Amino acid sequence: MRLMMVGATGLLAITLGGAATAQVRHFEVTVAPAAQSSKGFQKVSISKAAIGSSQIVIWGGAAIDPDCSPHPGSTLAVVQQPSHGSVKVVEEGVYVAFPPANPRSACNGRKVPGRKVYYTAAEGYAGHDKVVLEGASEDGHVRHMTVDVDVRKAAG
Repeated sequence: MRLMMVGATGLLAITLGGAATAQVRHFEVTVAPAAQSSKGFQKVSISKAAIGSSQIVIWGGAAIDPDCSPHPGSTLAVVQQPSHGSVKVVEEGVYVAFPPANPRSACNGRKVPGRKVYYTAAEGYAGHDKVVLEGASEDGHVRHMTVDVDVRKAAG
């Protein structure tokens, strides 16, 4: 799977609000590959936080060709549902951040076809939750992504 992350650090841009009130916020996201097993699976650990039952993005990525079109053959599946909430995988545009030397860097700064995974904690829940995702590409790269979510009670 060709992803928008480079090394252990990537950039994420999220647009909040409707068309008339859209705000772009930039976050630095650190994703540390935990291990590369001898069987070709890459393990990735991700930590996120949520307040109350607000929906958050726990993963976003795109498998694209240098012309910014979708690269066929990639998959993304939820292999372990959260115990205290819900998760959904949505095909929608994402922003990518490829380094200048990558031919796909021409796609930076605009939405390209991709997938996002959204998490929503159960109403009233506070504590730890976990989601496990699996992404695969036609060239035999498989990533198991464990997303730990710290859910805090909403104020008020």
